[in-house]
Amino acid sequence: MIWHYSCPRCRKELETPWDNIKQEVTCRNCGTVHFAPTPGEDHTAYIAGESWPQEMEEEVVALRGSACIVPGCYREHTTLVPRVPFVVGGRLSVENLLPACEQHASARSQDDYVDWLARLAEPAPGIAPAGITITSTAEDSVKVQTFGAITGVQSIAGQISVPGPFPAGYRLVFAAPFVPGPATRLVLYYEWKLGPNESGRVVLGAWPRADQPDFAKGLRDSKHFTSNEHRAGTSNGGSALLEIVLPESKDELWIAAVWVEAEPERKVMTGYYLATTVDEQESEAF
Repeated sequence: MIWHYSCPRCRKELETPWDNIKQEVTCRNCGTVHFAPTPGEDHTAYIAGESWPQEMEEEVVALRGSACIVPGCYREHTTLVPRVPFVVGGRLSVENLLPACEQHASARSQDDYVDWLARLAEPAPGIAPAGITITSTAEDSVKVQTFGAITGVQSIAGQISVPGPFPAGYRLVFAAPFVPGPATRLVLYYEWKLGPNESGRVVLGAWPRADQPDFAKGLRDSKHFTSNEHRAGTSNGGSALLEIVLPESKDELWIAAVWVEAEPERKVMTGYYLATTVDEQESEAF
């Protein structure tokens, strides 16, 4: 494998065998003696060929998370796919690679990246124009919030790493960045399924990226979190909604995350759709 990168001084492109990346290199243009950057140091540096080193995959996962990049899919990635297809100039670089599960990786065509995601993403659920009603089987059920007509729904996709540790029994399903903008609510629509006598809890959280909560204190005792508890009974599955009312912050980057509290082998969630909504406030009656 040949590693292509830019000289740290003159910025002209250089190359070196990947196996020699830890050896000093002399720039043929300006004579600067240096070490080639690692994938973590230069996200635009690339490998010539069709395979990538483990160090590059580790950096992609650290940057974008270990789950499949396709919205609605939270299977663990098994490979990487290019954002810009190789046939149109895409390169094997951290900047251009995305984690994907085997199913969605095999469906990666030469489509534009946005078109590819749109084709593979699960369709958005129908949302009633008169508002959303939150249903919960938990004893500490979420208070119903109704804000009038919905005037916009914006899907949230992508992955981001969220460091733990998390409370015992909770596992992170996915986390994604978003900007609240004019949105008033963060809404998670999901489908769930349990076996006989099983139970599980789904938790939705959101917070400004610069103000990450202390997860060790729990995921249920803060305005940033809300949850639904599910128990197998007359129904072992169905669909449910969770929402968080967003502040008036317009431009700050936020993180949305979903956890499941259940035995390790219990999946609980079988599909989901995450979005922000903009609601038309109801006028006061006189």
